[in-house]
Order: sequence, then structure tokens, then C-alpha cells
Amino acid sequence: MEEVIMDKFIEVNIEKCTACRICEFTCSLHHFGEINPAKSRIKVHIVSKDFFYYPNVCQQCAKAPCVESCPTEALKRNEETGAIEVIQEDCIGCRKCLRACPFGAMGFNAEEKIADKCDLCGGDPECVKYCFYGALEFKDLDRTIADMGTAYVEKIRDSYLQEGIQ
Repeated sequence: MEEVIMDKFIEVNIEKCTACRICEFTCSLHHFGEINPAKSRIKVHIVSKDFFYYPNVCQQCAKAPCVESCPTEALKRNEETGAIEVIQEDCIGCRKCLRACPFGAMGFNAEEKIADKCDLCGGDPECVKYCFYGALEFKDLDRTIADMGTAYVEKIRDSYLQEGIQ
């Protein structure tokens, strides 16, 4: 069977984040029926001394360290959405996946004593829908890569043209 790789992802635009935490509220409300940032699968990290805010969410890695570290195979990629999801009944709460995630995006449900993470809300992330400031965008990976290539070429062109004028 061919492995499904997520072709869409949540892009974080940190310059637009105001630390309103609406993403955390909508996530916890969607998944748990309550507004409780502690239960959110996206976390807004706030460094107050620098006035820096960063919404941290699972990157849905193609070769996911969290999946590779799980001794019970409780983390699996959803074949329909491509998102990595926690199979609750298989999770033993060892937290190896939390330590393995290079982004610190894995969570832990203290009530259930199991790992928790972003599942992209089945392909329609609530956090993105309610991010009024545009700090979160659900993007197509192929389109984003093409746009990055175009932006890079334009930057080189502008630099080249500016040097030619001087």
C-alpha cells in the first residue's frame, strides 16, 4: 500500500499573530466541547519579555519522529486526510512521542493519560477558520513551494536589476 503524505498543512505567519489565542479556544471547543486552552492541540507560545508570539501546531511530518518513537504504534497517518492521528485505545501514555517531536507540537491529555495532537480537524482546521488576523493558513504544499520558487526568482531579478542600474 502506498503511504499517504499530507499535501496540505497549516502555515504559521508569525508576523500576523497577536496572541489573541482564538485558535486555542476554537480547537478545544471543537475537540472537547469546552473553551479550555490547556486542551487545545495548537499552543500559542508567548515570550512576554520580547513580545513574541508563536502558534505551534503539528507539521504532519512525512517521516514523523513521533510515529517512529511510539512503541505501541498508536500514531497512524489517516489515509483520507494524510494527518497523523492518535489511536486512543493503543496509546499507553509513555510520552515518547512528546520527546521525539522536534517542534514540541505533541500534547498530552492529562485526563485520559494519552498523547494528543492536531488532526487537522479532518481536513478543515477550525483554528484556521477563526484566525481573524491571518496568522494561520491552510495551504497546499505544492502551490506553496511553487510560490516560494517564484518569490526567490523575483528577489534575484530585483537584485540583478538594481545592480545593473547602479
